[in-house]
Amino acid sequence: MRIIGAGFPRTGTLSTHAALTRLGFPCYHMAEVAMRPDHTRAWHDFLCENKPMNWHELFADFEATVDAPAAFFYREIFETFPDAKIILNLREPQAWYRSYMTLSAVTEELRRARADNPALDLWLTTVETVHTLVADSFDEEDCIRAFENHNRRVQEEIPAERLLTFRVQDGWEPLCEFLGCEVPDEDFPHLNEGGDTVRAGLSAIFGLL
Repeated sequence: MRIIGAGFPRTGTLSTHAALTRLGFPCYHMAEVAMRPDHTRAWHDFLCENKPMNWHELFADFEATVDAPAAFFYREIFETFPDAKIILNLREPQAWYRSYMTLSAVTEELRRARADNPALDLWLTTVETVHTLVADSFDEEDCIRAFENHNRRVQEEIPAERLLTFRVQDGWEPLCEFLGCEVPDEDFPHLNEGGDTVRAGLSAIFGLL
């Protein structure tokens, strides 16, 4: 593991995932949890049953990670991979909250199918537990306070030379400079993380289409 993403979900992590992959760093994302039943089980056991996580085994196929749930455990992952660099994706708090609530609405829709879909049920149970790592409720004030506290904590805990605070609008240059990579001769990926995209992706993964 060479790059640890500490930014909350819905901060451009899907675009960052695509960018890191393009730069040659196979990258872990929440989508991997949905697509890999063994990873869903590993996270469920870790989050819901307090079983230990084998970070080396979990990230065996990856050199980078972004997005939840791994972002909430950046300290533990950093302790396991102390030579890694940290990327903190940032976003305007109110815009982040609106996007986060869109994701919450999609998962609420998917709950209707969970009784007849054990794989989806396990994943949704894991996702519901992940929210408790975000905030104690879906209240806007609570969520934004938790969002800002997390970002502040990352910047206080990680040495400045090992940390990149990153907004996807900044594009390739700061990311490539931080990682020591050449800037690709192509546009930075700006992928749609809207509700329709998430809904379609999860529906396809769990055979709901």
